[in-house]
Amino acid sequence: MFNPIRWFLDVNKKCSSAIAKIFPNTKFDIDALDAYYKDQIFTSLADDSTVVDIGGGRRWQFQNQRHKFKNLKVIAVDISAEELSYNHDADEKIVFAMGTDARLPIDDNSVDVVTSQMVLEHIENNDNTVREVSRILKPGGKFISLMPNKFALFSIINQILPHKFARKVLYAILNDPSVKEIQGFKAYYNQTYYPALRKLLERYGFTDIKFTLSYNQSDYFGFFVPFALLSLMWDCLMYLFGIKPFCAYISFTAIK
Repeated sequence: MFNPIRWFLDVNKKCSSAIAKIFPNTKFDIDALDAYYKDQIFTSLADDSTVVDIGGGRRWQFQNQRHKFKNLKVIAVDISAEELSYNHDADEKIVFAMGTDARLPIDDNSVDVVTSQMVLEHIENNDNTVREVSRILKPGGKFISLMPNKFALFSIINQILPHKFARKVLYAILNDPSVKEIQGFKAYYNQTYYPALRKLLERYGFTDIKFTLSYNQSDYFGFFVPFALLSLMWDCLMYLFGIKPFCAYISFTAIK
């Protein structure tokens, strides 16, 4: 049955996607940043290493590459026991709420790599999170993360709208049932912006901190061409002037 609302949204998305290709900031979008993030992790893996995946949930994204490394140990940490019950990739699963005052049940200086993808924005107190990550990492160990920026336009809207309403809007705009698995959770955006993240990482002894930023969030506004155009113009200005606190997404690699 013809749905005029869905037709309107689909037409706007196609037009918005075509317009986005004109802007220089869209050449390195969230997909490109995600690929960069995964490459940073993969090149950090080695034989006999231990990896802690914060927000490990249902799967470990490098499971099909695991055979390349001998004695690799993967520890999945997640607040949801149900999500972890589906995870058959991890060697160890820990139900734990990051960001609390509690101590993560992992020994000091015992981990080589800690990863988190689209997780830190959902943690209420990232000071405690980074403290624990620093504690469990070996000297020279890496913390690699990817998240939306607190001051991205879609993040600001998410913070303003009531949580339940924001979820409904998100699902309606994206029109993809699979996003319910990975998006729509309550977000706090605690210190998830540059330079707060840099200061936080330095506070807990991290060095050689490398930030990589993306300045394109038009996918969230593509349902209506004028909104998408405004977001593209905003992101392009932030990109051209290198205004880091107003990027769309952030990835960092930090060494203890």
